Amino acid sequence: MKKTLMALALGGAAALAQAGVIDFNPPSPVCSSAADGSGGIVGCTNYGTIAQSHGDVPGVLDVQYTALRVSDTSLSWWDADYNTLRGVAWAVGGDGNSAAQIDLLPLNGMAVTVTHFDLGAYSNTARGTHLTVSAIGGPVLFSYDGNVGGLPGNMPSSFDGSWSSLNGIRIEWHDSAYNVGIDNITYSVNAVPEPSAWLMLALGLGAIGVAARRRA
Repeated sequence: MKKTLMALALGGAAALAQAGVIDFNPPSPVCSSAADGSGGIVGCTNYGTIAQSHGDVPGVLDVQYTALRVSDTSLSWWDADYNTLRGVAWAVGGDGNSAAQIDLLPLNGMAVTVTHFDLGAYSNTARGTHLTVSAIGGPVLFSYDGNVGGLPGNMPSSFDGSWSSLNGIRIEWHDSAYNVGIDNITYSVNAVPEPSAWLMLALGLGAIGVAARRRA
């Protein structure tokens, strides 16, 4: 009886979950024929433009790429030498005047959580950057100022957390975002239960409590 009630309670509040990794590894066709990333999909070559459709999941997630210091420009693509990363997104402008922004926007009332990404430095070295992870329309959830890349074995710097928002998560880095590139953005998208689902969960847990007291 207790197991049945628990299954009903959890089932009533169960959320659709989808996890994924946004990577820029070759030879994936993640580039666009237009500077803003809205053109046709083409194969990537160095200095190519990241397509705005890359990483999108219909009805679940919209991913947007912006080189903040250059109007109407997506991020760019590079094959190698950002430490051991293969395929990265970076922003045009040079080390002293470059800023990159990636927005992960959940769709249909869902919430997105980012748990990991890597930053590497060209060419197989360490470079300074300023990094923030924010809830879109909300607070900064994480920030970092310092060098990335150049770790033993030419490894990139890995950032791990559990940054969540209903409005979306924004990853920004600047000065440098030119010789500092990103890869392996790991996320999950979860449906937010309707109030009726929360009520079902509460009723189910209440019934479990009553059953437990009767057994006692």
